Amino acid sequence: MSDNTPTDRMKIDVAELAIGMYVVELDRPWTETSFLFQGFRIRQQQEIRLLQQVCKHVWVDSRRLRGRQPQAVENQAEAAEQRPIIAKVDFSQEIEQATPAWHAARNESLRILEAVKLGQELDVQAVKAVVRECVDSILRNPAAMLWLARIKNSDHYTAEHSLRVAMLAIALGRELGMPEYQLEQIGVCGMLHDVGKLKVPDEILNKPGSLTAEELQIMRGHAIEGRRLLMSNAQITPATVDVAYSHHERLDGRGYPRGLNAENIPYFAKIIAVVDAYDAINSDRVYSKGKSNLESLRILHDSAKSHFDEVIVGNFIRMMGIYPPGEIVELANGEVGIIIGCAPGNKLKPKILRVLNAKKELCKEVVIDLSRTTVDSSGKSCRIREVHSSGAFGIDIEAYRRKGLFIPSNL
Repeated sequence: MSDNTPTDRMKIDVAELAIGMYVVELDRPWTETSFLFQGFRIRQQQEIRLLQQVCKHVWVDSRRLRGRQPQAVENQAEAAEQRPIIAKVDFSQEIEQATPAWHAARNESLRILEAVKLGQELDVQAVKAVVRECVDSILRNPAAMLWLARIKNSDHYTAEHSLRVAMLAIALGRELGMPEYQLEQIGVCGMLHDVGKLKVPDEILNKPGSLTAEELQIMRGHAIEGRRLLMSNAQITPATVDVAYSHHERLDGRGYPRGLNAENIPYFAKIIAVVDAYDAINSDRVYSKGKSNLESLRILHDSAKSHFDEVIVGNFIRMMGIYPPGEIVELANGEVGIIIGCAPGNKLKPKILRVLNAKKELCKEVVIDLSRTTVDSSGKSCRIREVHSSGAFGIDIEAYRRKGLFIPSNL
């Protein structure tokens, strides 16, 4: 019998909650609360206070009441239940912890790829260690890691792309309600999904023009090479192999290398496929300029059902938002600014930090709240005319954050 069958559930008033109780259902949707997982054991008084703020009553598992522990920690999912659920901190605080974790993960990604190029074995434990730190950060506050993933200033595309895919996948997994042990798994899958590209010659990988049919076949072979490389390592999980092999499969059966249809594509591969495509579309390459967040999400949306899982895409779009902090926008009056946040109920009218005037010259920074302002001092419209990709107009978004001019607020 399932732990959550109706006979195991007991409705209680939130005033009666105590540490040790296992909450299985709320009197409102989980998505309307700050709890990370749907179902958790109360470990902190803070969790009780938060429940009392948002609910009148909840349902608890009568077989997991206070003082009673699960009979056995049989797998990682049960172990994940023991970890604290509420661990959110402010962006400004988390960015201090996230930054060294990000750089460590980036350096590890570079080291992994270099080692594989030299024919050395993957250091799987090192990969897991840096992913663990990133998972911890994303559970405290996903905005910090997602912000760092927006800063693209390196020539090491494959390594940084793999790291960004890992971070996006962890954050998306959190959005989808995955337990922590699965967030770690999907992070490792993201870090290693493109390892097979190390077997693709640089002149093909970085060719500025269109690939020939033969070159395209070699490029697509990276999925097979990735599977081969990962299967040779006893520490690699089957899920990681599946993702490397299947992240270019498509729901309509027109993907590669096997042309799998929707029901045969592993779930983790479907998740990685979405974030992999997003980052590729959103990043500058030798053969194409990266598109804005808005355009990248539109492409994903248009490709849902045929290429990508519709539910996963929907959750990803909701997580990223149409106007995420750090996006560079040009207003109808010609001025340029950086999005610094959106009010929860006004996602289409963000706050902008204006940094360039209509002549595209640096000017005094001013915050413009588009939910309250429609025209400038001369009567010209302040609506968003165009959204640009990172680095547009030579704007260094991280420099403005370091100067303390804004704190991203809606991730």
